Amino acid sequence: NNVWAVGTQGAVRKWDGAAWAAQTSGTTAALEGAWGTDANNIWAVGAGGVILHKVGGNAWDLNYKEAVHLLHSVWGSSRTNVWAVGENGTVLHWDGTAWKSVVSGTSETLYRVWGTETGEVWAVGGRGTILHHAGGSS
Repeated sequence: NNVWAVGTQGAVRKWDGAAWAAQTSGTTAALEGAWGTDANNIWAVGAGGVILHKVGGNAWDLNYKEAVHLLHSVWGSSRTNVWAVGENGTVLHWDGTAWKSVVSGTSETLYRVWGTETGEVWAVGGRGTILHHAGGSS
């Protein structure tokens, strides 16, 4: 009963178990990925370095990560350990307070990020790029 979908023109939709409902995101940027811990802690990322965060209610906080053109994917293991990846090898980590850049060692576009509760984080990207981060933090 807590499924989220994002798309063009800042579209955000929530499935409540019976129907999809539109949400006002506060941006017209194309959104590429969404992830959350529960209905009151959702992240979405997309074009122009847009990072959206929903904490309770229906309001989304709109943030931009400067010098980032496009973020494709977001994933985390908790409210204080969230990862986002995108163009030019961009890797960002949220520690519960701020987003910080993490050196990826590649300039390939990274399309997806995923991991485990134990701190193993993986990102995959163009030209067969596979990155692994052990430890769960930047």
